[in-house]
Amino acid sequence: LKPFWLKLPRGGKGCSGSNSVGGRSHFATMSDDWCTIESDPGVFTQLCEEIGVKGVQFEEIYDLEPGAFMTYDASRIYGLVFLFKWQQQGDTRQTIEADDNGIFFAQQVIQNACATQAILSILMNAGDKLELGPHLKEFKEFTAALDPQMKGLAVSNSEPIRKAHNSFRQQSSFEIVQEKASKGDDAFHFIGYICHEGKVYELDGLKNGPILIGDAPPGDCAWAEKAREEVKRRIETYAQKAAAGGGNEGESGELRFQLMAVVNNKCLEAEKEVERERYLRQRTNISLVSRGEDVELSDEIDDDDAPGDIPTFEELSVKEVAELQGIVAKCTAAIAELDLQVQAEKKKRQKWEKENALRRSDLVPLALCAMRHLALKGLLVPALDKGKAEHLKRVEAKKVAA
Repeated sequence: LKPFWLKLPRGGKGCSGSNSVGGRSHFATMSDDWCTIESDPGVFTQLCEEIGVKGVQFEEIYDLEPGAFMTYDASRIYGLVFLFKWQQQGDTRQTIEADDNGIFFAQQVIQNACATQAILSILMNAGDKLELGPHLKEFKEFTAALDPQMKGLAVSNSEPIRKAHNSFRQQSSFEIVQEKASKGDDAFHFIGYICHEGKVYELDGLKNGPILIGDAPPGDCAWAEKAREEVKRRIETYAQKAAAGGGNEGESGELRFQLMAVVNNKCLEAEKEVERERYLRQRTNISLVSRGEDVELSDEIDDDDAPGDIPTFEELSVKEVAELQGIVAKCTAAIAELDLQVQAEKKKRQKWEKENALRRSDLVPLALCAMRHLALKGLLVPALDKGKAEHLKRVEAKKVAA
């Protein structure tokens, strides 16, 4: 799987709503209010946070071989988001009734919302494992009795969801207006995969309902492995068609896919583990002090808040001093390792915040101002020539490396 970061061109084709009829439908005016957003873990993570969801983040999956999810906690993989180049072709797979199977499913009725809709499909089916926040909790209750098409319409009219989605609109001082997308533009689509009551489902807003992939086999990360097999099958099918020249006229033969997992917030989870290790270390050190050992109590935390899964003082009192010292050493080593994970996750989130700030910034005025000043000083043309030379060097270097 070759991951990529995709941004549909402004005015290009997005994934079409399922209710478009004969050109512009009655939903077309709503689609104008939804922008295309970049397919990126940082974008999707912040999108969820701005809607009000807590404790989740998106991780890009670079490998589709067996065992790709073994490093993840199976209970904390809430779903998978799959991005692919959409093609107009028949799908003979049968759909099921979402309500009969207790699944939240919303049809996509407008363009450009498929990324957010795929994410919502996963979040809404996570049950009590996620804190959805007030907006999505109220939205889920409000739409509970609606059919899939009306749920999709409710998504398109949800101001908090649309506002969070459109906050990632590309800012530009110039707007290129295209009434109709060119024939050669590629269209891309997002779908979701979830595990619900022991079964794996594909949730595609362009379909009439969920598609049952199969039963989730037993074992660690088994449901995600089942979904991985389905994703890999689809990619191989596309690759075979492209190799055989089966693509439609005007479509690019390039294969581009992206797979992301919706998982728990790794930074928060690591910080919780650090707290647990600190509570255990403090209890163990207190037990050592009670036996006359010279120990420094560096963890100044209230033991009343300690988690219930760590040994009690009574359980520690029956252990030997050497064993207690070993527990302290293990806790200290674990805390050091977890602190590194926390710092790495914080750096990653800081990077995401900077990238998202740039996405929301219009740098055209800055560029124009810089060019104007360079021109006034007679440096614009030399700077342009220098830039061209550097670009040619990079092109040649890539050719040599290839």
